[in-house]
Amino acid sequence: MGHTRGKRRILFVLPALMAIIALATAGCVATGGSAAKHHQDTLSKVTEHEYHIPKRPVDRHYIGAPWSKQFGPIENATAPEVRVKKERSLNSIQQDFAFNAGIGLGGQLMAGPQAEIGTEGGSVERAKLEGVEIISPLSLADIPFEPKVPYVTEALRLKNFSLKSDASNKAGINVSANVGVATASATAEVGSRGKTGTAGEGLVVAYKLHMIDKRSYEKKQSEMTSLPLDSAIEFPEAQIIVKTKLITIEPGAKKSLPRNILWACDYAEAKSRDIIAAWVVDIKSLDPRRKSLSIGFPGYPTFDECQNFSGVIYSAIDPVTDKIIREKISISVIDATLSDTLEPVEWDARISLVDESFNIKLVPPPRPPQAQQE
Repeated sequence: MGHTRGKRRILFVLPALMAIIALATAGCVATGGSAAKHHQDTLSKVTEHEYHIPKRPVDRHYIGAPWSKQFGPIENATAPEVRVKKERSLNSIQQDFAFNAGIGLGGQLMAGPQAEIGTEGGSVERAKLEGVEIISPLSLADIPFEPKVPYVTEALRLKNFSLKSDASNKAGINVSANVGVATASATAEVGSRGKTGTAGEGLVVAYKLHMIDKRSYEKKQSEMTSLPLDSAIEFPEAQIIVKTKLITIEPGAKKSLPRNILWACDYAEAKSRDIIAAWVVDIKSLDPRRKSLSIGFPGYPTFDECQNFSGVIYSAIDPVTDKIIREKISISVIDATLSDTLEPVEWDARISLVDESFNIKLVPPPRPPQAQQE
């Protein structure tokens, strides 16, 4: 039923979009930052307030990154990479939105087969048809949603666009006069400092955001359980078996610890080649569809910031409820001591499991003041 309403809305806004294009092709050219804002506001109405337009567009999609109202996408270098898929947009309204947003943010068509003539409307249309990509996660369950935080779930990218940059003098064709938005020269300050990642073979011009719907959020946490050494414990509801062991290598043996260890902190990951003893928590799944993993805590040398670990060990989408379901594990090392010969002296750790389920909801961009009054 939601899809039917969406089609009706598209049919309703299509005449308005045609009017915008007619004015543009008739020579109604706007200039200046106010014109760019006007077109952003107009196109936001056409797209039903789904997309957030970044203040500083780059050639990166940031899928799975948390979003700040002030700073836009916030990258976490230590977060696991979210698998993505790329699809070509065949939606004409979406194409017009992305194309106009790209020009308004200071983008220009790059020289190439999509922009042979550049000043002819047919070339512009081909550029839109061939160059608008939708980038989204392979599975929404891969995004590390946390309550009250919006996350990037979709990006619109113009793959044949670049930002005008003094550091990269590519042959480009400024087509702003043909589409009725602010000229690129008026907004080329965005991303023109030559910084890494601000100019490249493509331009992300809009993001779609989702966050946890707090009304649907459910959480169930098990009690903290003692984690013994060299003895397996079973969690029947989670269908996992957990066993902790101490792994050591002889100093100077030119060997290293297993590469599949997921270290409890970034510093241990960076220093993993220097670690010669580690407490390793193996999590074995009884479900063949789920992956097993090994979590490492440095035994020698030790690092103070590596005494706790929390992470997702399983996530999926329930096709019946459309909810994202996931299991988290939390491990806290209370005391861990080795002798001079790297034998265990003390080991005291706790483990708990958290089951979560929730739906997600779209986070619309802020409405312009005029639209709010209407």
